[in-house]
Amino acid sequence: MQVSFFEKAVTGFSSLFNMVASASLVVMMLLTCADVFMRYLFNNPITGAYDLVSLMGAVLVSFAMPYTMLKKGHVAVEILIQSLSRGKQLIVETFTHLLGISLFLVLVRQAILLSWDMKAAGEVTPTLLLPFYPILYCMAVCFSLLCFAILANLLHIWTKRAS
Repeated sequence: MQVSFFEKAVTGFSSLFNMVASASLVVMMLLTCADVFMRYLFNNPITGAYDLVSLMGAVLVSFAMPYTMLKKGHVAVEILIQSLSRGKQLIVETFTHLLGISLFLVLVRQAILLSWDMKAAGEVTPTLLLPFYPILYCMAVCFSLLCFAILANLLHIWTKRAS
């Protein structure tokens, strides 16, 4: 089966986003360890560590989602679906994929609207005064890529069914 340009692009961007998520996890781990070390050995915690770990947590989760979708790393309940005929399985999978795309398109819209509100209100982190809205824009981009990943997965299911 030939892989389309669309699937290659989605896979490439998802892998890149997953590297960002992985880097975020490593930085979170190092920052947390350094903060604990500094707090208990020198009684001098790292200022803003909580702010940074919180923001990187949002980056970690949202940037990892498209890759996880493509690798089928999410929890799936297949016991009921496996007992259905292949045609009914295709209907259920199509419905759930379209429902997922719809949900994440709503989340894209809501993330953008919330980022506009937070930017207008000047919402910032408590300690370092970093703005929240760039993270929400990034989340909107990640959710958009997730929609494409779900679509690529659905197209793969349909093309596998056709062959």
